[in-house]
Amino acid sequence: MTLAELAAFGNFIGGLAICVSFIFLALQLRQANRNQRSLMQHGRSTRTRDVFMRFGDPAVTALVLRAFEADPTLSDAEYFAFYSLAGAIFMNYEDSFRQFRAGTLDRESWESDRRTLEWLLTSPGYRAAWRALRESIGDDYRQFLDTLMANTPVRPLRHHAALLRQYIAEETAGEPQRSTMET
Repeated sequence: MTLAELAAFGNFIGGLAICVSFIFLALQLRQANRNQRSLMQHGRSTRTRDVFMRFGDPAVTALVLRAFEADPTLSDAEYFAFYSLAGAIFMNYEDSFRQFRAGTLDRESWESDRRTLEWLLTSPGYRAAWRALRESIGDDYRQFLDTLMANTPVRPLRHHAALLRQYIAEETAGEPQRSTMET
């Protein structure tokens, strides 16, 4: 084998190594993108879980229900407590809004969050909280929520306690009644 043939063979091997490196790099980038999306989804679910856990406090729930129904007997402290909670919720969804626009949150997750925002904005209490909070929010998210609110009518509160009672009754209707003596 001549020196020229050896050099050509070396160039071929070098080119092949570069191609393999590019393929490996593409696979690493794809995995990094999946990991990033997974982290964003985990953060979203953690924030949402924390909100639900906060609503598990009966005092918070009572306050939110009263604010949701626009109870005029709320004290100043109760109004501010609701404003703070509503503000945290709107800011939570602002994060999802920004992640979706950046491409790190999938469409299905964002659509779920958008529907939740729409549902919240059926309440006079959340609408008022948004109006009070909106000036401290970035232009694009503010414009999105203003448009969503303009297109969302105020509706009566859907009472989840009554709904859960109904669903439990429906789920247990077909089951035989167990006596308290059974173990």
